[in-house]
Amino acid sequence: MMTDTRNPLALLALPAILAATTLSGTVVLACMMPFAAIATIAALAMPGRRGLAAVVLCWLGNQVLGFGLMGFPWDGPTFAAGLSLLASSLLAFAAAGAVRGGALVAFLAAFATFEASLFAYALPFGDPALFAPRIVGLIALNDALWFAGLWLGWQVLAHIPALGQRQAR
Repeated sequence: MMTDTRNPLALLALPAILAATTLSGTVVLACMMPFAAIATIAALAMPGRRGLAAVVLCWLGNQVLGFGLMGFPWDGPTFAAGLSLLASSLLAFAAAGAVRGGALVAFLAAFATFEASLFAYALPFGDPALFAPRIVGLIALNDALWFAGLWLGWQVLAHIPALGQRQAR
């Protein structure tokens, strides 16, 4: 169920909610950004290009805050790690959009794709120890909670036009 494209409030509000998630997630949680949750909601709720742009802009906001506010080092490995997050987010967006079977299945596909992509990057360039089951479990819980909140917000936005149309009759 995509957000009603005739509702300007919903069209503006959902990207704003995703942006607020990025800003608050970056500042409060730093390395536990819910990129898979954001990618899933963007894939399910927005038309393709708009959803893709939302994912890229959320990643960009995270990077600007990370390098600007949080003092990420300005070096090759850190830039490469940031780009791996972008690539993983885009792959998660594609996975969520390709899956049929509901929002939860799309989220699970996006999360698995996101983590597998980051793990593939970590093997030659990062630290595969960061993918210990306990750590991945915490990240999964974080993403799942963000996904639940974002999904609920999306459902509210998706039903705003229906309420307005009923009142107009």
